Amino acid sequence: MDFELTPELKTLQATARRFTEEELIPREMEVEEREALSEETGGRLRKRAIALGLWPMNVPKALGGLGSSVLEQVIAQEQAGRATNDLWGYVGGPYNALLHCNAEQRRKYLDPTVRGEVATAAAYAITEPGGGSDTSGLKTTATKKGGRWVIHGEKWFVTGGERALAVIVQAVTGPGEQTLFIVDRGAPGMRIKRIPQFMTRTEDKHPEMVFENCAVAEGQMLGKRGGADDVTRAWFREERLHIAARCLGAAQRLLEEAKRWCAEREAFGRKLHEHQAIGFMLADSATELYAARLMTYKTAWEEDSGRSDVKELHAKASMAKLYASEMANRVADRVVQIFGGRGYCKDFAAERHFRHLRVDRIWEGTSEIMRSIILNGVMKRDLSRLVS
Repeated sequence: MDFELTPELKTLQATARRFTEEELIPREMEVEEREALSEETGGRLRKRAIALGLWPMNVPKALGGLGSSVLEQVIAQEQAGRATNDLWGYVGGPYNALLHCNAEQRRKYLDPTVRGEVATAAAYAITEPGGGSDTSGLKTTATKKGGRWVIHGEKWFVTGGERALAVIVQAVTGPGEQTLFIVDRGAPGMRIKRIPQFMTRTEDKHPEMVFENCAVAEGQMLGKRGGADDVTRAWFREERLHIAARCLGAAQRLLEEAKRWCAEREAFGRKLHEHQAIGFMLADSATELYAARLMTYKTAWEEDSGRSDVKELHAKASMAKLYASEMANRVADRVVQIFGGRGYCKDFAAERHFRHLRVDRIWEGTSEIMRSIILNGVMKRDLSRLVS
């Protein structure tokens, strides 16, 4: 059993690390203070990511992408996760739901983001005022009237919805049936109701959007009628694994910075790490990070090798997200404590990671939802495969 990364994967890892260190981390405070980079800077970052083979990794070669393996994507996401303020968004690719576009939709939405011409091709609108992770309770409807579908409902936390070319809306189209529709920005009947303020300072907002008699053509249906659940689950599975990977990168950076601080700082005549209360924080963080990385990498490897079926992968991606996100939050909390007053200052990455990592236990499925999915796998799957 060989756990060593291949030379190609090590090269990718180094490339993603260099891009993050040279291009993303230096712009953290700019986003923190302004919540945006200039269009010129954003465009240049997208072009460089493409040149370095860091975008669009999740798009097949047949559609103009890199066709990267899941493990390659995880390795790149891990390095990008070292950056705060969600600057990791410049590495990876668009929502994989766009892979279900027809030829005309690809030309309009997927191709521009593959070429790096737009910051956000599409936002994903799933969560509603009355529910989020449980998509079975969605209230937004799409009713067929003549040759058009009329959408009515309200969506919350539509990340990037204020600047995306379009919004992918998941709506009920019949009893037990949900379908995805692509709604262009500025379409009649679609409006931003409110843009809430959150703990984080990022380029993307998370608006609440209302759809009132918003009519779209049949050609704006994404995928097949009734196919929303399969597309959304595939997105959840990919994004949950990517969240786990980014948490690895964040925890690694936090641990590195805490190690340097503990090696330099003295208190009561001893280095900080020589005080057992502080030293054990480093030890616990390193141990948990090691375990989370093994879990995340193995899940990616299993998906690439075809050793697990989709339902098993769904459970394992949930395990990785659950453990890695909670691990990273524990590490961030310890590192803030280690830095003391400096850890509470936003000039330090510890403070920014402390705020930004918190959402990883919430979005794309809360920790509680992850536990429910895992429990379902425990009770219905072969345990020797699920936890082997």
